[in-house]
Amino acid sequence: MESDIMEFSLKPGIDVRSESYEAFISYMEHSNDIWVIKDHKSRFVYANKPFLFYNNLPKDYNIEGRLDSECPAPWAEISDIIQANDSTVMQRQKSVDVLTNFIHGNKEKIVQPFLGNVAPLIKNGQSIGVVGRAKKLELYSMYHLEQEQPPDALNFGNPSRLFTDREFDVVFFALQSFSMKEIAKRLGITPGTVDKHMQNIYQKTGVSALSQLIDFCIKNGYHRFAPNRFINPQPYIPLA
Repeated sequence: MESDIMEFSLKPGIDVRSESYEAFISYMEHSNDIWVIKDHKSRFVYANKPFLFYNNLPKDYNIEGRLDSECPAPWAEISDIIQANDSTVMQRQKSVDVLTNFIHGNKEKIVQPFLGNVAPLIKNGQSIGVVGRAKKLELYSMYHLEQEQPPDALNFGNPSRLFTDREFDVVFFALQSFSMKEIAKRLGITPGTVDKHMQNIYQKTGVSALSQLIDFCIKNGYHRFAPNRFINPQPYIPLA
């Protein structure tokens, strides 16, 4: 006997069921995570406000019925990869984790990585679409543990005009407790050049030791940033 119940897996052992999209949407509307629903042709049925925000789309943007390629967003250029993953999820009826990078903001662009999951939407044993959910990738270090602070979102780019891009490369690796030789190897420069950069960094920040530089960076939030070199060129990466 056929049923009108639709379902998808929220996590192993936890399934969400409803007879209508409205019930799913009611829950997704109040979530800070990114949520999308697509039909069997990979056309959008729904996308919540965080999805629109992190894609620089207007709050009132009507995404319903559109393909990825029809949306004014960076990932439109790789719609074939996204739709191929949607198709795989529906055919196999198994969830696939994905890594995504959303670039948002106006003058100051912020690259926010998300770890997502694309799950098949099932009705009467058949895949009728997919449900995607994505959560911010957050940075959690020993500093947060020691200070009993919540994790930070990890951003990409040079956080301050105080440093040149190369100087911030050095600052980043210094914050990860890399030695000068290790930093030099990572950046393809000599330890002497790293030392010169460090002296310039000390002068600019008004400190005289690495421990003071670390305190300076934490105080100003620079520890929440990683150089652009760590951004994967693909904004959508299935982890299957």
